[in-house]
Amino acid sequence: MSKLESVRTQGGTHLSFQASARLLCPSRRTFLAELGALCAGTLVSGSMAAAQTQTEASPRRIDVHHHFQTESYLDFLKAHNQVSPGKWILSADLDDMDKNGTATAILSISSPLFGFGEKEEVRKVVRECNEAAAQLRADHPGRFGVFAAIPLNDTDGALREAEYALDTLKADGIGLFSSYEDKWLGHPSFAPVYEELNRRKVVAYVHPTLAPCCANLQKLLPSVPNEFATIEFGADTTRAIADLIFSGTTTRFPDMQWIFSHAGGTMPFTIERFLVGTSAEVVPGIVTKGVNAEVPKNVPKGALYELRKMYYDTAQSSNPVAMRALREVVPVSQIVFGTDYWYRTAAETGRGLVTSKVFNAEELSAINRGNAERILPRYRT
Repeated sequence: MSKLESVRTQGGTHLSFQASARLLCPSRRTFLAELGALCAGTLVSGSMAAAQTQTEASPRRIDVHHHFQTESYLDFLKAHNQVSPGKWILSADLDDMDKNGTATAILSISSPLFGFGEKEEVRKVVRECNEAAAQLRADHPGRFGVFAAIPLNDTDGALREAEYALDTLKADGIGLFSSYEDKWLGHPSFAPVYEELNRRKVVAYVHPTLAPCCANLQKLLPSVPNEFATIEFGADTTRAIADLIFSGTTTRFPDMQWIFSHAGGTMPFTIERFLVGTSAEVVPGIVTKGVNAEVPKNVPKGALYELRKMYYDTAQSSNPVAMRALREVVPVSQIVFGTDYWYRTAAETGRGLVTSKVFNAEELSAINRGNAERILPRYRT
C-alpha cells in the first residue's frame, strides 16, 4: 500500500474513501500508460489470478449491478443539494467479492445520477467518473469492468463520451438511467445516440432513477420508508421498458443488448398490460390475454418477443417471489447476477438465489456467470 492512504479501524486497515477517490484521478499520462498495459493482456492474466484465489466451489460470478463512487461525483451532488447515496470503500468492496465468489464486478454510478446541472458541468463529472472506473479496472486486473455513463439528454456530449468510453477506455458497455428529466428511454431525441450504440452492438445497462413527475411523493407519503426506492425505482424501470418497446426503439435498434435492474421492476407482475391487444402463451399451455386495445404498430413481433430479448439482473430481487415471476416471463438465459453493491452484498444476493430454490444448479451457473459471458465476451473463460 505504498501509494495508498489508509485508515485504521476495528476490522483492520483499509482504504479511506478520500484516498481511494484520489487514487481514481491519476495524471492522464499515467492513466493511458496503465490502460495500454491492460489492453496488452493484463486483464486476461488478472482474471486467471483472481480465479486461482477462489475455491473450486466458487461460482466466479460476474456482477453486472455494482456501484462505486468518486469524490467528484459527491461534490457534484452536494453542489445541487442532492442527498448522497452513501459511502463506498474499495477495500470493503474487494473483501465482499473475495469472500463470496464474485470474480468480476462491472462498475456503474448509482442514483441520483446526472439529470441536473449545467451541460459542461455534467460532461466533466461524467468523464471523471468513467476515467475513475477505468483506473480501478487497471489497478485490479480482472476484478472490475466498466459500464460507462453518458449524458443521454445531451446528444453531442453523449456521442462524444460514448466514443471516448468505448474506444479509449474500452468500457464493457454504457450505463443509462430509466429517465432523463421529462424523457424516458424511448424518446425520439435519443435516436442519434442509439444509432451509434446499435452500430457498435453495445450492451446498455439501465439503472432506475426518480422521475420528476413523482419527486414530491416522499412528502405526500411520509409513512413509506424510502419511498423513492421502495416504489418509484421499480415503477420507473417498468416505464422505461414499456417506452423502449412501444416507441419501436427496440425494433429499430435490434443489435443493442439491454440489461434492466431489479428483475425488471414491476414488469413481470404487469405482463398482461404489456400484451396490448394480443394474447400469448407466457406460460406454455396457458393463454394470457392482454388488455383490450389496438395492437401497437411499432412492435411487429409483439411485446413478449421484445421482453424476452432483454436481460434482467437479480439485484434486490433474489427472493422466490420475484425470481419465480421473472422466470415465468423470460427464459433463464436472460437473467444475470447483480447485487446492487453496496446496498446489498454478494453474500446476501447469492444466498437468496440458492435458498429461493427457483433455479437448479445448471441454471444458477448460467445466472452467476454464463449469461453475462454471452454479452460481455471479454470475460469468457
